[in-house]
Amino acid sequence: MIKFRSRAFVVLTSLIIVVLIGLGILLGQFFKYNFLDTLNDKIKVEIWLLLTVGLGLAVIVTVILAISITTRYTKPIKAATEVAIELAHGNYRARTKVNRIDDTGMLGSSINMLAENLQELTKVREIQQDRLSALIENMGAGLILFDSRGYINLVNKGYADIFHIDPSDYINKQYYEVIDYEEIRQLVAEVFRTEQKVSKQLHLPLQIERKYFIVYGVPIIGANNVWKGVLLVFHDISEMKKLEQMRKDFVANVSHELKTPVTSIKGFTETLLDGAMNNKETLQSFLSIILKESDRLQTLIQDLLELSKIEQHGFQLNIQLIDLYSVLQDVLNLLDVKAKTKNIQLEFHSKRNKVLLYGDLDRLKQVFINLINNAITYTPADGAVRIILIDGEERVRISIKDTGVGISREDIPRIFERFYRVDRARSRNSGGTGLGLAIVKHLVEAHHGSINVRSNLGEGSEFIIELPKEMILMDGDS
Repeated sequence: MIKFRSRAFVVLTSLIIVVLIGLGILLGQFFKYNFLDTLNDKIKVEIWLLLTVGLGLAVIVTVILAISITTRYTKPIKAATEVAIELAHGNYRARTKVNRIDDTGMLGSSINMLAENLQELTKVREIQQDRLSALIENMGAGLILFDSRGYINLVNKGYADIFHIDPSDYINKQYYEVIDYEEIRQLVAEVFRTEQKVSKQLHLPLQIERKYFIVYGVPIIGANNVWKGVLLVFHDISEMKKLEQMRKDFVANVSHELKTPVTSIKGFTETLLDGAMNNKETLQSFLSIILKESDRLQTLIQDLLELSKIEQHGFQLNIQLIDLYSVLQDVLNLLDVKAKTKNIQLEFHSKRNKVLLYGDLDRLKQVFINLINNAITYTPADGAVRIILIDGEERVRISIKDTGVGISREDIPRIFERFYRVDRARSRNSGGTGLGLAIVKHLVEAHHGSINVRSNLGEGSEFIIELPKEMILMDGDS
């Protein structure tokens, strides 16, 4: 650009100097020899007119050349300069017009090519930045980044959701000023002190619960071993811990439930072998107890196998169009004898005598047999069990309400756990295994339905099931 401007300046200056020198020499010769005094007035006028016209033509030619040079060189250079300034300010969409193939045209083309390359690099950088941001925000773990001085530079959505904080309250603040947990502060300090990776399992209180985390602290070292900061990554393993505890509880409960009938069977059998079998009444009594415990053991094993089958990944329902009204009627007929032995009144209410939905006939019958049988079992004599069927547009609602012993508010959240009993002694005496409601819950959820409980101790219980009428057929899964 400086070269072009210098060339234009030299050409323009040279022309002006040549014209002025020529006119100066001519006028000098005239005045030196008093040449004009020897001429008459008419010739003097003609000479002055000629000089004036010549000077005017010289000026006009100089101006035309100056305009031409300005148009040819200065304007393209100015336009290129303006585009360069826009590029320097970050406007990579700026372009200059290129309608020449000379040096100025090459300059404009080069500026435009530079702008296109910068724009493309910016797009690539923005795409990479968006991908990185999406990855950081949705990585399924909490992440927090500190600089070399301990100031927080980044807090992702996972960390904010875990600890229920606003990221803006953390950014550009020292970690020990805003992080409330001493365990986390100590971990950060340890990484800063040792400059080594640190991994710890933390058990932290969050609102009304405590959660388990695996926390990785990683030092960030740049080129030439320049200390950049620390990165913390939080993995929530609370569900894993919960499942581990459930597994331990399940093994302990199964062992306990199997131990009781096996111990009874073994004890009574040993007693019989020791001579009690010679007493007919004792023999009959002991054999009845052994049969009862054997039945209970068989029921427990069947329920365990059933629950295991339902919880398997490949478990499938046999979906078909069924009449839920008829299903409930069959279940009530099946349990009517048991209800009459306790003088319990079974009531069935439905505005329609046909309620159609898609489901597994045998599995739904299993659900209602379990719930209605429980209602009869835990309702004292002369009580009542009421079943209400409501047919909605998209869902069916079934309510099973009894006048039984009820369930305390503290026990309600746990009644669907395997082997959990509100009253262990009473449940065991009634023949329950503690697995029935767990099976019911799995089967209802396999139908994409829901089950809820309303109960107060001593005032009876109400189990409410809602099932979709169409969704299961379309899904075709469990």
